[in-house]
Amino acid sequence: MKKPSKSAAPDTKKTPNPFEVHINRQKMTVLGQKSKNDRGLPGVSRAKAIRKRKGTLLQEYKLQNKANKFTDKRIGERSRDMTQEDKLMARFAAIRKKAHNRKSIFNLADDEVLTHKGQTLAEIEKFDDPRSDDDSSDEDKSGKLDASFVGDAHFGGGILKKTGKEGAKTHRELIDELIAESKKRKAEKQKTKEATLELTEKLDTEWKDLLPLVNKGKKKEEVETAQVDDYDKVMRELRFEARGTVSDRLKTQEEMAQDEKERLEELEQERRERMKGFDEGDRVPVHRSADDLDDDFVYEEDPDYMLSYNKEGQSNVEVEAQMDGRKIGKKQGGEESGDEDDSGDEDGEGEESGDEDEEGEESEDGDEDDLSDLKASDESDVEEEIATQDDEEKTEDVKEEIATQDDEEKTEETIKTDLLRRKEMMDKAREELPYTFALPESYEALQEVLEGRSSTHQSVIIERMIKCNHPSLAENNKEKLGMLFVYLLQHLNDCATEAFIDQCFEVFGALAPQLFELTQLDKFNAYSSMKEVIKEKYEDFKKIKKRNYPGVENLIFFKLVSLLFSTSDFRHQVVTPCFVFFEQILHKCRVESRKDIAYGLFIVTLVLEYTALSKRHLPAAISYLGGLLHMAIPKLGVRLIKVNPPFRPTSSLLVLVNDCSGDDFDFKMERSDLVEEEITDSFKIRAIHTTLRLIEEFDNNLSTLSSNVEIFNDIRVYLELLPTRNYPKTVQTQFEKVSRQLTDRKIERKLEYIVMEAKKPTALRLYEPKIEEVFEGKRRKYQSKEKAEREKLVHKLKKETKGALREIRRDTAFLGRFKVKEQIQRDNERRDKVKRIYAEASMQQSELNTLDRKKKRK
Repeated sequence: MKKPSKSAAPDTKKTPNPFEVHINRQKMTVLGQKSKNDRGLPGVSRAKAIRKRKGTLLQEYKLQNKANKFTDKRIGERSRDMTQEDKLMARFAAIRKKAHNRKSIFNLADDEVLTHKGQTLAEIEKFDDPRSDDDSSDEDKSGKLDASFVGDAHFGGGILKKTGKEGAKTHRELIDELIAESKKRKAEKQKTKEATLELTEKLDTEWKDLLPLVNKGKKKEEVETAQVDDYDKVMRELRFEARGTVSDRLKTQEEMAQDEKERLEELEQERRERMKGFDEGDRVPVHRSADDLDDDFVYEEDPDYMLSYNKEGQSNVEVEAQMDGRKIGKKQGGEESGDEDDSGDEDGEGEESGDEDEEGEESEDGDEDDLSDLKASDESDVEEEIATQDDEEKTEDVKEEIATQDDEEKTEETIKTDLLRRKEMMDKAREELPYTFALPESYEALQEVLEGRSSTHQSVIIERMIKCNHPSLAENNKEKLGMLFVYLLQHLNDCATEAFIDQCFEVFGALAPQLFELTQLDKFNAYSSMKEVIKEKYEDFKKIKKRNYPGVENLIFFKLVSLLFSTSDFRHQVVTPCFVFFEQILHKCRVESRKDIAYGLFIVTLVLEYTALSKRHLPAAISYLGGLLHMAIPKLGVRLIKVNPPFRPTSSLLVLVNDCSGDDFDFKMERSDLVEEEITDSFKIRAIHTTLRLIEEFDNNLSTLSSNVEIFNDIRVYLELLPTRNYPKTVQTQFEKVSRQLTDRKIERKLEYIVMEAKKPTALRLYEPKIEEVFEGKRRKYQSKEKAEREKLVHKLKKETKGALREIRRDTAFLGRFKVKEQIQRDNERRDKVKRIYAEASMQQSELNTLDRKKKRK
């Protein structure tokens, strides 16, 4: 037996443990079939998978949210193909792109100043010196050398030319001479060009100086203006077109409300001043101190208030002052005058000179006092003046009587005219409406403000209330404006009475814009308030026993709903209840008088207005119009014409007996029709004309419905039975138009029978020979090549998906086990720390107890 050599590799193949081998049994055994997965090692495979996950998934879990490298993320640093210049350009572009925002596209003025050759583009666009490098001659462009030099150098010179020197020039020397000659010629050209430019500029400067002298002798008519081209004109307009600035921004809604409030307050202040007889022209110049800094003074607005003195030291401004109970001032004649007694003022101006109104403004004084002649005096001068007070008063009285004797008549007329003007201005100011109003605290307060006012004034008052108390001006204004909306609804309800039907509609038309504005400010309050009003009116309607029509105020609220809210929504919390209310009124209320018919027509008109956009059908409205036509048909025979409730088959309230074909009528419905009971021939004609027009509008509105012919079937029958010979020609024309329109709808409509949808015939299956190359023991269904390939891919996708999900579940379980182990390890460490802390604490406590025992023994 031979010994194995040392160099031979040992047999590393391990024999599997029989207890770890798992045998996969098969349901059916096929002879000659080889199976790859008949035996498996699940424990080995599991250990291998765990070892693999520890090297990949576990390492990623431990390194998540950690970084131990510094990466240069500058643009271009990771690219090897980019040069340094390309990197700089890319970084500069990124900076510019970052600084760019969406708002900058509207900024037409660029902040950067672009230059070219040391000059800005704005200077270049002036075209003062439009010279360029293209001015060089053709000779310079061809090579900067003349023909003779080139001929000698290339064709006749060189080695063959006799230079008079010994030996011939080398090729290097010839090239150097050629370069030197070329540079010399370029330098000469440049020098000549610069000299030419200097002379040109000098000539231009001298010509500008001589130009005024040349044009001095010419007349304006002789100077011919150059014809401006249309293109130049448009270019100049675009160049000097005004551009928007930052100061042109639009104001916000809050700023506009604040400005409007301030404007109304200023107007109210001016109105109050006019009520008290104050005029802007009556302001008396106020004395200003010499050391006044004029911090808030604007010279352009009020130049008369500037204090100045003449050469003698006297004030140039006429002012008044009072010293020791008497007035000191200057007369128009320039003489000094003291205080005048009240009895000496014949026209009563002395009593008014010192009074002030409630606004703190001084009233007019007939004789203006002035301190312009009052010089600065010492205390001795003042004492002398007080001592001689009695003598001066007598002297001043005599002087005043002489000075005012000639102007007495003119003064009296001026005073009377001024008083009449002031009285007229005060009366006019009292009649004006105040410009500022506070929001009412209750409905009674609102009634006090609106009582006795016309509809126009009421609209202005509510508008000013809203502007002065905008929600953006104070916190509680929104709630107060919501209460104002409720008060206005109650105000409309109180105004809507049969006795004041005209005034009711006027007030409604005046307050509708303000109600709409209040709705936009607080939509939720408007929704809830109108909903409560409609609900309350419906509850009152249900309490009526005889089923009469409700009050006129309901019509006002129904019309207001169409103005404030969207009536085209499929469901609306305010409009939908109104539709239900319309249906109940038109279906249950009895038609017995003129106001009932007018009320119903008003409701039907509102229905048409509500459904103009949504194209909905309310059967009660069409039925009501048919009932009105039925009431206009004479009931002569025994046979009754059927009609829908609430109309009665025997009712003939709108039958026109008298011949009114030649009369001229106004076919519009009137406000009084909602109040009066008696039915006249004029009302019958207007009611039938309005009914025909509503039928026409409803037919146009519902023309898209497939059941349009059936909806107007009853109306078509009534129109055939309605006699029109007694009606005016306009009504007859409208009747023929509506009848023809409904008849044409019926003729043009073609009914199509309902049939089952035809099935698409199935194509015959084409049989192909079934060829199986290898029999695998399974029968496979016959399919086309494309379908088989698709099912194969789908099966593979499902298989891979299941495998991926299985691996994800295993990865999750592996991480879960690792996290549990970490948590257990942290808990054990914490438990050990706690035990150690308790042990140390117990040792300290034992030492303390020992010390305490020793102290007690001592």
